[in-house]
Amino acid sequence: MIEFEGVSKIYEHNGNELRAVDQVDLAVNKGEIFGVIGYSGAGKSTLVRLVNLLEYPSEGRLLVDGEDLTQLSKPELRKVRKRIGMIFQHFNLLESKTVRHNVAFPLAISGVPKKDIDSRVEEILEFVGLSDKARQYPDQLSGGQKQRVGIARALATSPDILLCDEATSALDPETTKSILKLLRRVRDEYNITILMITHEMNVVREVCDRIAVMEHGRVIEQGSIFDLFSQPEHPTTKNFVRTVMENEIPASILEGIEKRGASRHIYRVTFVDESAGQPVLSHVSKSYEVEVNVLFGQITELQGIPFGHLVVELQGEDKEIVRAIDSIQRSVTVQEVKAHAG
Repeated sequence: MIEFEGVSKIYEHNGNELRAVDQVDLAVNKGEIFGVIGYSGAGKSTLVRLVNLLEYPSEGRLLVDGEDLTQLSKPELRKVRKRIGMIFQHFNLLESKTVRHNVAFPLAISGVPKKDIDSRVEEILEFVGLSDKARQYPDQLSGGQKQRVGIARALATSPDILLCDEATSALDPETTKSILKLLRRVRDEYNITILMITHEMNVVREVCDRIAVMEHGRVIEQGSIFDLFSQPEHPTTKNFVRTVMENEIPASILEGIEKRGASRHIYRVTFVDESAGQPVLSHVSKSYEVEVNVLFGQITELQGIPFGHLVVELQGEDKEIVRAIDSIQRSVTVQEVKAHAG
């Protein structure tokens, strides 16, 4: 649906070259919610503005449905842009216009007949839950309601793609959850592909199918939500995961392990979906001559699916521990932990 092929965006400042986006290769599939996460200055907002050519690539190709946007004429590009809606962090509403007129605005400038505008605005406001706010002005609305207006406006032209640039970062946690729930409905009911930019790991955990992590203009890691939460490889990705799910063994526990000389018997057991409710470790302790000592762990949800890990110490003879690990691996993922207190 959306493909970046060696895309870069280079700015010149006082004779110096700044690569805001640097040789990015990325593919967003049709109908998925794809998250791009990174710290401030990582290049993620520039990346999303390249999709509708609000920023023009310095290098590479940008394709939407197989069509290279950089090769289009201005009339052709205007036509494609109608298929791409955008939601902004600070709403960008017309303060002097009512909710209804804000939503109608993109339709009016596209020359849609008034009767069609009226019916479309009514439909979209009902979808986002703001039918009763049509005659109010932005300064009469809460932050969440303003963002719902922004979403309604972006949906007015029936786009195929929705770009979200930090769409929830100005909202409180409860309002953020409601907006994310609405975005899932947008994807599910309208089959719209959503590209979401954020610096909040709890947002991608809640709503995204796949994510890419950016740093210094480059994509440093990408994959499914489960892959990046269960086995993050890059230090930056690990830092983001740690903000919502601690997966490192506390130093005090590591010191105790090393004092006992037991570090070679430490394992991380990862649970997903149904396995989270299975008594895997209890079964092992009863079936083999090993004792299971739970050192650390956490269970959470990824898009409503239970996910988590436990760090355990297995005590017993080596051959029994090997048998126990083989048994555990039939149900869940097991990784040996090379732990050092440092």
